[in-house]
Formats: sequence, structure tokens, C-alpha cells
Amino acid sequence: MRRVELGALVVAATLLYSVSGNASAHPAVAAGSGCHVPRLTGLTLSAARERAAHARCRLRVKGAARQEAEIQTVERQSPRRGGHSSSVTVWLNPICHREAAYGPELKEPLVTPGPTELVSGFFVVGGPLRRFSTPGCKRPAPRPGAGTVEVTNAGGEVVATQTSTSGRFVVIPLPAGSYTITGTFLGATSNGSHPKESESIVIPPGHSVRQDFFLNVP
Repeated sequence: MRRVELGALVVAATLLYSVSGNASAHPAVAAGSGCHVPRLTGLTLSAARERAAHARCRLRVKGAARQEAEIQTVERQSPRRGGHSSSVTVWLNPICHREAAYGPELKEPLVTPGPTELVSGFFVVGGPLRRFSTPGCKRPAPRPGAGTVEVTNAGGEVVATQTSTSGRFVVIPLPAGSYTITGTFLGATSNGSHPKESESIVIPPGHSVRQDFFLNVP
């Protein structure tokens, strides 16, 4: 009888050691060894959540207040792509509201050292508000539209005319002096004709003058 009881104790002890030994030999399997960190920077928050979940990463969100996951984008992440971690922290860009059509954010006329010349572009600005998400609500430099620039000197004489295609600026070398420039928007019409805008500029010697034309739309 004692031999049976002793044998049963030995078997029970062996099973207990086997189970506890296997658990300690593979702690990563029980606790989770983390994930291979994917790239999340630049994605919307909703896309970042999906990618992090697919990689089995816990996602921590910081930065701007969470508002619209389908629009709000990730500015940066830690750790970077390719690392190993149990969690990934992302910092969000804010939600921004601006007009759909916009021009360059410059104080014009912009006078800079360089060739004595005029630089002009054509921009349609305005339209309905659009929601987007970028660092500091900054937007990429807009592409100019097509147009024709006519340059008149102080005596009322037309001294230069140049036409640009969409995506290009008008660049006209001119002697230093005062001018009136008139821009015709070839990519837009109003009451059956192309809108025109005029500006007065002064070009100093050895300087380029940037003066764009803007067409406001509701």
C-alpha cells in the first residue's frame, strides 16, 4: 500500500515539475515578446491602428487631440519602423480647416537679391473649407495656373508680354524701374472672358521681384 502511495507521489511531482519547467522555459510565449514595429508615420490614425493591430503592437496616442481618425495623420512615432517593442507611441497632427484653393504664403511683392527681373504666377484662391491634417497646418507650395503678363513702363508703353503654361511661372528680365503689370488668367473665365488683375511694382537694380496674381472665388 505504501509503495502505491509513494509511486503516485513521484508521478505527481514529475508532472508538476514538467509543467512548471515548460512554462519558465518559454516566458516569451506566455507574456508576448512584442512586435516588429511597422511604419505608422504619415498614415491616418485609423490606418495606423489597423497596421499596429496587424503587427500585434499596442498603440499609444499622443500629440494633438483626437478628433477624426479618418483624417488625422501621424506626425512621428517611437520606436521607429523595424524595431521590436511591445507598444508603439504615435504623435498626431491637428485637424486643420482652410480654403480648398490657396496661393503661396508670401508677403508680396517679395524682393530678393538676384537677376533684375519679374517673377509672377497665377493662383485661384478661396472655395469651400477643406479639412486636412499636417504638421502645423502647413500645406505644400501650390502650383501656378496658366496666364499672360503684360508689363507697362512709367510712360505707358508696353515693354514686355509673356505667357505661362499651367505649373510654370512667368519670368521676365527687365531694367530697374517702376512698372504696371497686368495678369490675364487663362485658366478661368468670368462672364465669358478671362479675368484680369493689375499691380504696380518697383524693381531695384540687382533684385528679383516676385509679384503673383490672385483670383478670389467664393
